[in-house]
Amino acid sequence: MTAPLREHALRRAQSEIFDLAIVGGGITGAGVAREASLRGLTAFLCEARDFASGTSSRSTRLIHGGLRYLRLGDVRLVRESLQERELLRHVMAPHLVQGLPFYFPIYRGDPDPLWLVRTGVALYGRLSGAAREDLELRLAPHDLLEAMPLLRRDGLRGGARYLDARTDDARLTLSVLRDASARGAVLLNYAPVRAFAREGDLHCLTCRDEESGETFAVRARRLLLAAGPWTDEVLGLLEDGQVPLVRCSAGTHLALRSGRLPLDAAWVMRGPDGRMMFAVPYGTESYIGTTDVLTEEPDGSTVPAVEAEYILAAADRTFPEAHLAEHDVIGAWRGVRPLARPGRSRSASRVSREDRLVEVREGMHVVVGGKLTAFRAMAERILDRIYPGSQSAGAAAASRSPLPGAQGEAITEDSWRQAARRAGVRAADLRARLGPYGDEAATVLQMGVGPGNLRFSLDRAILRFAVAEEFALHLVDVYRRRTDRLLFGGDFALQHLKADADEMGRLLGWSEVRREAEVQAVRRLEAEMLSWRAPHSDEILR
Repeated sequence: MTAPLREHALRRAQSEIFDLAIVGGGITGAGVAREASLRGLTAFLCEARDFASGTSSRSTRLIHGGLRYLRLGDVRLVRESLQERELLRHVMAPHLVQGLPFYFPIYRGDPDPLWLVRTGVALYGRLSGAAREDLELRLAPHDLLEAMPLLRRDGLRGGARYLDARTDDARLTLSVLRDASARGAVLLNYAPVRAFAREGDLHCLTCRDEESGETFAVRARRLLLAAGPWTDEVLGLLEDGQVPLVRCSAGTHLALRSGRLPLDAAWVMRGPDGRMMFAVPYGTESYIGTTDVLTEEPDGSTVPAVEAEYILAAADRTFPEAHLAEHDVIGAWRGVRPLARPGRSRSASRVSREDRLVEVREGMHVVVGGKLTAFRAMAERILDRIYPGSQSAGAAAASRSPLPGAQGEAITEDSWRQAARRAGVRAADLRARLGPYGDEAATVLQMGVGPGNLRFSLDRAILRFAVAEEFALHLVDVYRRRTDRLLFGGDFALQHLKADADEMGRLLGWSEVRREAEVQAVRRLEAEMLSWRAPHSDEILR
């Protein structure tokens, strides 16, 4: 956010007594802040890093019920998630959540026999109310090979097709936060909590503004920790400590170079151990994953080589004719899932994704678990517990209302073509870049002309919108979360890095030293993201 907007948020944070203070700016905290504001409650939210910088920008980017959760018996979770999926697809965020066909091939020796998969897909479709054309339960081997010629032929028994959806997880989180802000919530990124205290009936948080280095106090009647994998670390700030509540599971994903795994639908893959994973199309690129490995480390910024190799082995097993290798990977991310801590004997894959709310002190709650897909329904449950009776019929209806980008008329094909002509770019390229902005694409375009009538720049337009409307404070915020050019940009990801630093520096008043530091921070993240690759892997491309 611009300096004046942040100053205004800081003043409000210190001068008001809030009904609810939320620690954590991922999708869970964002959903609760929005829901609280809809119910007429005053809400404050702080995030230690950037919004959505943890699990909420490192997921598998699927909005789905979770077909495999049916086998675990989580029917309620699957049904709720499927209902929320349809709400997001058709009402709340159709610009960010699009339906995507999924193919499920079955091979001789797979853990799940063909009849069981077809039964599960049929139940999944029934729970979601899927249309007949969205399901195909009896695909023969030749049907699957026709849909994907690179698919392994040996041992292929048949399969099924069903519908789910994909999203841009970080942008969905930001859209929810922007809606919360528009409804009165006070939001601050780069503002970690340093201490908790009580002031009579009020909870008092001491936070640090990382931009200025100053600390400030926030007072609230109720407190919710939604810190994801950092939950136990934040609970450690309490004077008498707290029993650990979270068990972390890490999931690695690999982004592939354009054309290396051409997909027009998602495919279920199997790891060497039989674990289900996905290959998902993303424009001309694609990505593969995910692992499910228990970890004690909440920060998933480093991808272990063993997990990357495991995913590539699964892809090679499923698509042997693609001959994928390390040098085909242009981006990688590792999300750490904050699951409710179960008994010690359970594996990561069998830990439930259901959310759980725990009151650890009077008026102080902690939420663990949960799914990206069901963030809205989860927020409703949380507020019903923290503030019983606070939901009205109007608030319930508003909870299902469109998010920013879906609040106006959808952009027509003719409008895309006209805008592309004015901008001097191809319509397909413009839509690919600005489609995730929905009906705000025209606003973004208006920001693309520089001072002194410089020629139009789409990168400049996107960066300015990120600063003015999407709380971006650092260059890496733009490259990794407001856009995903660092993940999918490939060899061209950083070609405008210096120019972008100069433009962002002009907007936010950075010195030359600060601009160079911002450039180096992006370069470090890129190097860290691909540090698992062998040093020689890129030489094959030269």
